[in-house]
Amino acid sequence: MRPTPPRSSFDTDLALDDAQSAAADALSTPGSKGIYLWGPVGRGKTWLLDTYFDHVGVTTKKRVHFHSFFRDLHAAYFRHRFSIDAAIDDILSTGTAPASLLCFDEFHVHDIGDARLITRMLDALFARGVVLVVTSNYAPDDLLPNPLFHQAFAPTIEILKKRLDVVCVDGPVDYRAAGTSGSRFASGTWSLQPAMRGHTFAELCGAARSTGDYLQMVEATTSLTVTEIPALASVDEFAAQRFANLVDVLYDRDVRTDFHALAPLSEFAVGRTGLDTDRLVSRLSELGPR
Repeated sequence: MRPTPPRSSFDTDLALDDAQSAAADALSTPGSKGIYLWGPVGRGKTWLLDTYFDHVGVTTKKRVHFHSFFRDLHAAYFRHRFSIDAAIDDILSTGTAPASLLCFDEFHVHDIGDARLITRMLDALFARGVVLVVTSNYAPDDLLPNPLFHQAFAPTIEILKKRLDVVCVDGPVDYRAAGTSGSRFASGTWSLQPAMRGHTFAELCGAARSTGDYLQMVEATTSLTVTEIPALASVDEFAAQRFANLVDVLYDRDVRTDFHALAPLSEFAVGRTGLDTDRLVSRLSELGPR
């Protein structure tokens, strides 16, 4: 059974929109399945997940950003000589007992290699009876959107839909763009002025880097400067995806970041489309000008 907090846990001074209210109802109603919250960027999915996690009455639980979890899974997988069961046992540890509830923020699948490992991970989690509550910008049927590989992941998508209740959170307001965050990341800036120092876009995103590299880079810092950022349409899709991954990490770790760009933020992503680009622009929209 999925553990549930009281519905009053989601009470707030700000009125919930209809989609948020329906999601809060689902999260606070007992059920035998996990929950898959998906919808456009900035609709409050992470807040719903965090509120659920903070108030649910179990101690053997983990809340992780999917980037961080997948990095740790890779490391444990290699550490345990490619045993997915040993790797899962390792990363489910809470210090006292294995987690029975796992909350993923920003679940996504882009790469067929990752997809194969995710399939094995989900099989191992469900075999252990772990309850999953996840957020995503992607509907289950839209995971691994590359048409060359999507069909290979389709059986796993069906398992997700069988094991998790799918709830769409698609309210009318992008709350990030509305400037309601107040986070350290949001205190950063987007500037057209050149910077004397910092990490260049080419240095951070021009060559092959994994999300794990970005996570390691920000572990011991609370601020960062990124310079010489070109318009997103002027770089290849791999560099654009790395920049989106970098911003995901900076946002999730709440790192104040000053971005020095060659294009205004309003024009930065023109010509690039996709849900990752939407999320990137939504997060950058919280920044102040300078």
